[in-house]
Amino acid sequence: MENPVEDIKSVVYQLTATDSPDIQKLAFETYMTPDVAFRHPVCAVSAGPDSRATVLGIYQWYRVLSPRIEIKLDSIVFDSRVNVLYLEGEQKFKLFFLPIKPVPARLIIRLTLRKHDGLYYISEQEDFYHPDDFAALLLPASAPFIRLGLTAGATISNVLARAAGLFGFWAPRSAVHENPHQAPSEVASDAGLYKDD
Repeated sequence: MENPVEDIKSVVYQLTATDSPDIQKLAFETYMTPDVAFRHPVCAVSAGPDSRATVLGIYQWYRVLSPRIEIKLDSIVFDSRVNVLYLEGEQKFKLFFLPIKPVPARLIIRLTLRKHDGLYYISEQEDFYHPDDFAALLLPASAPFIRLGLTAGATISNVLARAAGLFGFWAPRSAVHENPHQAPSEVASDAGLYKDD
């Protein structure tokens, strides 16, 4: 890629949503380094000699599982200091054997780029999904149960935090700063945790 921000939408489409396996394979060979690494909630490939072929196999299997994939990128941010490209978007993926409509799942993609001869190549891809979005991607009917579990986790965390506060663990001081939006400049990170230190 000459300009990652301008080029990435087309690259992502060719890698994930094209109707041609030949275009997909060519995109892998064109835009990914031979030693590309890949991390996803259900699989991972470490960087290594010709790991690109392994990652391509995963993408090809995804297309077998979901003959039609739609992806829409809403946000693209390039940090040129560290050659990292962040993408936020929605993906529709439907397992071919399920008689349901695909549900969009939000995801964040972190691409580490390597510059060579003035062009940028993807050397690592990391995909991040919220648990309920990932569940909706695979089996939409399971998403409400995942959300219920996440809500229960938040409720339990609050109950336990209040109980710990009663015993003096991580209890905020009663004094309020002049500016409640500004934290004190020096506070020990373990303040209130270890009273015997």
